Amino acid sequence: MTQMIEKSAGKRTLDMLKVTTSCSLVAIGVLMLGGQAALASVVDRPFFRANALVIVFGADDFEENGGEAPIVYDFYLLDNLASGTLGNDLIAADGRTINYNTGRYNPIQSGDSSGWEFQVNDATFGGAFTSSAPHQTLDANDSYSAFGLDDTTDVDLLGGGGRASRFYVASNVAFDLYGEASNFAATGDFAGMDYSNIRYRLRYQVAGGGGANRWGQRAQDPAVGGSGVVIGQNNSFTLDDIAAGPTKVFDGGRRTARATGSIMQQAIGFQSRYNLIGASINGNNYDFSQGVGSVSSDITYTIYTP
Repeated sequence: MTQMIEKSAGKRTLDMLKVTTSCSLVAIGVLMLGGQAALASVVDRPFFRANALVIVFGADDFEENGGEAPIVYDFYLLDNLASGTLGNDLIAADGRTINYNTGRYNPIQSGDSSGWEFQVNDATFGGAFTSSAPHQTLDANDSYSAFGLDDTTDVDLLGGGGRASRFYVASNVAFDLYGEASNFAATGDFAGMDYSNIRYRLRYQVAGGGGANRWGQRAQDPAVGGSGVVIGQNNSFTLDDIAAGPTKVFDGGRRTARATGSIMQQAIGFQSRYNLIGASINGNNYDFSQGVGSVSSDITYTIYTP
């Protein structure tokens, strides 16, 4: 009996040792897990976003100043801007408009040192005018044929004195275009004229040009969803309509880019056209009785958030 009791007591002692050892292992395990949770971690987050951008291109300066074309001079960021807000321009430069002649882009002339071409109206015969470069300028390089005249024959500014030029816009977002007439000047016999004596028209062309200088093959009409041209869509407007400050002339509804392509392929062309007019919108463009003089104005176009 005594031996059996000692064995039992010994067994109990071993069991207690086993339990104690197990508890110690559990405690060590908890300490190790806690140490792993405290280690530093690394978070990687690839993220891409396309911003709302509008690109405007034309020429960097007037032709007589050595201007080059085509050049992007406006790069507008429209992100997080309220409607009717001027876009943030990421290129700190002012550009110039251009003409599209002989299959390429040509910087416009300032016109300060040139006179406008004249046409002979209602001649009984002859009077053909041949314009040699630079065009839109009357100089010794130009020529007329002899012409017959009667009581209705007169001379007027060629094409009504129409000055036309273009600039181009490519965008991945809808945009509005604002125009402002400023720096009006009149000289000589035209000194009494003002902004209302220059007719203003605005139009746009989704695609055009040719060869390497084509534009708009992968563009779309940006007026869809908006009102399109709101000032300058017909002959009833003058620069007086945009002389008070930046004024919306085009209300856009969607981006110009239609399909994958280059900036030029996704761009549309805006054309401005100006005419000298008389005392009323239906007056003569020019008559010898108006004498000699000049009128001029700067038109500044900027991109706004629609």
